Amino acid sequence: MIERRDFITGMLAGAGFVSGCRAMAPFAGGGNVRLKFGVVSDVHVKLAADGRSLAAGYDTQTFERTLTYFRDCGVDAVMIAGDIADIGFVSELKAVADAWFRVFPGDRAPDGRKVERLFVFGNHDAYALKKGGDVFKDPAELRREAIEADPRKAWDFCFHEEWKPYFRKTVKGFDFFCSHWQPGVWCNGYAETGCNGCADAFRSMMEACDPSKPFFYVQHPHPRDTVYGKDAWGVDDGTSTGLLSAFPQAVAFSGHSHEPLTNERALWRGAFTSVATGSLRYLSANSVYNRADVAGYENGGCDVYAPNVKRSDRGVYYARYNAPKSMTNEAVCPDIRVGQIVSVFDDRIEFEKREFLSGMKLGEDWVVELPAKAKSFAVRARAAQRAEFPAGAELTVERTCAKTRGLKREDLVIAQEEKPAIRFEFPPANAAGRVAEYEISAQNSGGTEARVRLCAAGGFYPERHAKFSKKVVATVFADRFPVGADTFRVTPLDSFGNAGRPISCVCER
Repeated sequence: MIERRDFITGMLAGAGFVSGCRAMAPFAGGGNVRLKFGVVSDVHVKLAADGRSLAAGYDTQTFERTLTYFRDCGVDAVMIAGDIADIGFVSELKAVADAWFRVFPGDRAPDGRKVERLFVFGNHDAYALKKGGDVFKDPAELRREAIEADPRKAWDFCFHEEWKPYFRKTVKGFDFFCSHWQPGVWCNGYAETGCNGCADAFRSMMEACDPSKPFFYVQHPHPRDTVYGKDAWGVDDGTSTGLLSAFPQAVAFSGHSHEPLTNERALWRGAFTSVATGSLRYLSANSVYNRADVAGYENGGCDVYAPNVKRSDRGVYYARYNAPKSMTNEAVCPDIRVGQIVSVFDDRIEFEKREFLSGMKLGEDWVVELPAKAKSFAVRARAAQRAEFPAGAELTVERTCAKTRGLKREDLVIAQEEKPAIRFEFPPANAAGRVAEYEISAQNSGGTEARVRLCAAGGFYPERHAKFSKKVVATVFADRFPVGADTFRVTPLDSFGNAGRPISCVCER
C-alpha cells in the first residue's frame, strides 16, 4: 500500500523535487564541480516474519527514490555508511542491490558513465545469526540466509563484486577508503570495535595521498570525539580518529547514531573533517541519550529516574531506553529520512542536506573550504544565529497530575504511578536560528532553582510538519523542581547551546 505522503513525494520526484537539484548550478561560489556523490546511511531494509516479503515500512521504496534523486543530480558515486540490512539477511541485501540496479543498471548512469558503489556494512548487517532465529527457525537455513556467515559470498551474489573487509576506490581522481563492520562484533554504543582494523589497512595508502586534495573515509560508527561532541552515541574506540588525525585533508563519513543533520554539530572540523550522515530510517528525536549536565531529556528515552534494570542481551541499555519512571510525553517525531549530496570543487566542499519523503532541503548547505581548516564547535557557535521565540510569545503553566511511563515487557513489569506534575505550553522557537532544546527552570521564593531540558523535536525536522508549527506542550513531574516552585522560565537553545531570549511566568500554588 502506498501512503498519501509517498504518493505526493513521488510526484515531487517527478517534477520540482528533481528540478530543485538542477537549480543549484551555477553554485554561488563559482567554479567547476570536480566530484559529486550521494551519501546515506542506515537503510535498514527488513525481511518480514514470513521470510519472503519485506516488512511494512522497511522496504526499498524510499531508498530507490533517493537513488533516483542522486542519479538525476549527476552523481559519480553513492555512499552507504552501514546498516544496509536490518536483521542481516542476504535477502535484505539482495533487495537493496536490486533497487540499485533498477536505478543504475550495470552500475551505469543514463549517459553511460559508471557510478561507483561505496557501500559498507554496519552492525545490523552482522546480526542475523544472533537476531534472525524468529524468521528462520531452522539453524541450517538461518546460516544460509546470514550475511555474516559468508560475507564474500553474499556480496558477490548481490553486487557481483569481491568483498574485502577494507577497500579503496578511486573516483575521478579522488580516493575513498571504506571500512566494513566486521562479522561477529556486536554493538557497544560507546566504544565500537567493529572497524578498528582500519589503521593497519589504510595508513600507508593514506600517507601516499596528495596532501593538497581531499580524500574520503567511510565507516559505520562515528570517529570518537568528533561529530556531536562528547554527547555522541555510536562512536568507535578511537582507532579512526587516531588514524585520520594525521591527515588534515581527510573527510570522514559515519552513521549509526541516527542523529539529525539539522544539528550543526553533525559537522566537525578539527585535525580532519568528520561528517555525520543522518539516517534513511527512524531518525532519532532524542539527539543525545545521556547528557552529563542534565542527566537526559525529560521527554527523551532515558533520564535520572531509570532504574538499574539489566538483561543479558541489553544490559544497561534496557533501562536507558525505556525509562519507566519518566514522564509519558516522550518526544515523538514524524518519520523522516535524510541524506546528502556532496560536491567537491577546487577550493571547497559543499554538503547539501535533504529529506527524502518531503523533498525538502534541511537548512543551508555546509561549506568547507579547501584546504580544510580546523574550526571548533565554539568558533562556529559564536557565528551562529540564535533560536528565538516569536514576538509576543507567552508561557502558560498549570498544575496537574500525570502518570509515569511504566514498563510492561516480557518478565518485567513496572506499574505506572500518578504524581503531581506541571504542564507547560508555549509557541515553538524558530524565529531566527533553529531550536534544538528548551531549558525549563523553576524557582521558589527562597531562591532555590532547578533546571531540566526538553528535546525540541520540531527543531530537527522539516518545518512543513504541522504538529510542530503551533505549540509545544510538555509535562514535567513536580518533584523535578524545588518545593514551592512558583516562577518558571523557558529558554530556547540551538545545537551549540547558544541561548535565545527566555519567556517566563508565575504560577502561584
